[in-house]
Amino acid sequence: MMTGRKLGVIGFAVLVCGVSCLAFGQNATSLNAVHSVYLGSFGNQPGAQDLRRALMDALKRSPLHVSVSAQADAVLEGVGEIWIRGHHSLSPRARTNDVYAEPIYGGYLSVRARGKNGEILWSYFVNPKRAAFGGDLKHDLAVRLVDNLTEAISRSTDTSATLASFSGKPVTLRGGGATFPYPIYEQWFSSFHAVNPFVQFAYEPVGSLAGIAQLCAGRSDFAGSDIPVSALPDPTAHTSLLEFPSVVGAVVIIYNLSEWGGDLRLTPEVLAGILDGHIRKWNDPAIRALNHGSLPDKPIQVVHRSDGSGTTFALTEYLSKVSENWRAVIGRGATVNWLVGEGANGNEGVSKLVEQTPYSLGYTEFIYAFRHRLASAAIRNAAGNFIDADLPSIAAAAANGTGWDTSDFAVSLSNAPGRQSYPISTYTRLVFSKPFENKALRQFLQWVLVEGQRQCMGLGYAPLPRSMIEREQRALQDLK
Repeated sequence: MMTGRKLGVIGFAVLVCGVSCLAFGQNATSLNAVHSVYLGSFGNQPGAQDLRRALMDALKRSPLHVSVSAQADAVLEGVGEIWIRGHHSLSPRARTNDVYAEPIYGGYLSVRARGKNGEILWSYFVNPKRAAFGGDLKHDLAVRLVDNLTEAISRSTDTSATLASFSGKPVTLRGGGATFPYPIYEQWFSSFHAVNPFVQFAYEPVGSLAGIAQLCAGRSDFAGSDIPVSALPDPTAHTSLLEFPSVVGAVVIIYNLSEWGGDLRLTPEVLAGILDGHIRKWNDPAIRALNHGSLPDKPIQVVHRSDGSGTTFALTEYLSKVSENWRAVIGRGATVNWLVGEGANGNEGVSKLVEQTPYSLGYTEFIYAFRHRLASAAIRNAAGNFIDADLPSIAAAAANGTGWDTSDFAVSLSNAPGRQSYPISTYTRLVFSKPFENKALRQFLQWVLVEGQRQCMGLGYAPLPRSMIEREQRALQDLK
C-alpha cells in the first residue's frame, strides 16, 4: 500500500481509497455503456445527505435509469459538503447574528462513476459559480453534475476502460515534490497499486524545488513539480531531467471575510497591489470599485508560501505577465522576495493559516480551498471577464495555452486567451532522470496518460488536452 505524509483533512477520504476498498458487480466497462446507475455513499459531512437527495432527484429527470441495486451499469459515489461561508445584509451595521443578516452558503459535490470491477469510468467536481442563498446551492450543484455526466456519456466513444495489468518484482517507487497535485497523485498511487500490487509508492509533498533536489541527488525515483525544467533556478544543471505534464490545475486566491460573505472580484492590477503591499486595507477604493457591499475597514493579512513552491512560481509567472511593476520589483520564481505578509509551508499550510486568520488573503491550489471551506476570488482574465476557477474554466485555459512550438513541455497557461479561461491555470509535471529505464515507473506514466486522466476531474483537476497526451505518448515511445 502507499506510504508517505498525509494531508489529514476530512472530506475527501472516500475519493482517495483504492478500488479494493469496495466490492462491485456492475456490468459497464466503458462510459458509453452506462444506462443505469446506483447512487452510493456520499459521506457524513454537513449537507452531504441533502446533496445526495438532490443528486437523486436530478438523476430521475435525466435519461439515465436510477437503479436500487449495486448491480447497475455504474455506481456513483463521492463526497459533498455545504457550509455557511458568511452573511449578507443590506444594513452595513448588521452582524452575523443579526436577524436580518442572510447566510451565504459554500460547498462542493465531488463524484465518480465506477464500472465493472470497480474501475473509475468518469469523475467530476462542481462548485458554486457565485454566492448561494437558501436551498439553491444543492440543486444547482446536483443538476450541473448530472448534466456533465449525461454529456460525457453521449460523447464517449470508448469501447472499454482497459485497466493496466502488469507483472514484475515488488518495487517501491519513491518520489517527492509539489503539494499542488498531491491530492490526485495520492489517489493515482492508490488506484495503480490496487491493479498492480507489486508496485508501491512513497511520496513526500515537500514542495517542487525540494522534490527536484531529491531527484537530482539520487534520493528518489521521480519528482512532482509545477515548474518547467527550463524555468528552474539553474536549468543548465538539470539537462538530464525529463518532464511530462500530468494534469491541469489552478491557483486560486483565497480569503477569510466571513462577516462580509460576498463574491470577491479582483483585477490583475489590484491583486498585484495587494500582494506587493501597495493596497493594504480591504476597503481600499481600488477593491471597493470592483465589489458590492460594505467591505471591512481592516488591514489585509497576506499569506504566502515559505518554501520553494511551484504554486508560487505559477502565481508569480502570471503576475509578471500582467503587472509591469511586479515584473520589475519582484519577478517570477519558486521563491521570491515578498514585501509583505506571513509565510506558511505547502498549500496545506497556506490554506490552514488563511482559515485561521480573519481578514487574510493567500493563494493555494484549487481543491485546498474547499478542504478548508474558503471562498476564492474571481479574477479578470485576458478577455476582460471576471472568471471563477472551476473545471470548465481551467479546461478552457488548457485548450488556449501558449508555447506549443517549444521543443519541451514548457507550455504556459497563465493569462491564457479565451473568454472563459481562468487566468491562473497551470500544468503540473512528473519529472524523471535520464536514462528513463525504470520499467514500473514507465508503466505508471503510461497508465497516468490514459486511466489516470479519468480520475482527475473528481478532485478538481482538468485532464490533459488530447493533443498533449498524444505528444507525451510519442515522446515516451521515442525514449525506448
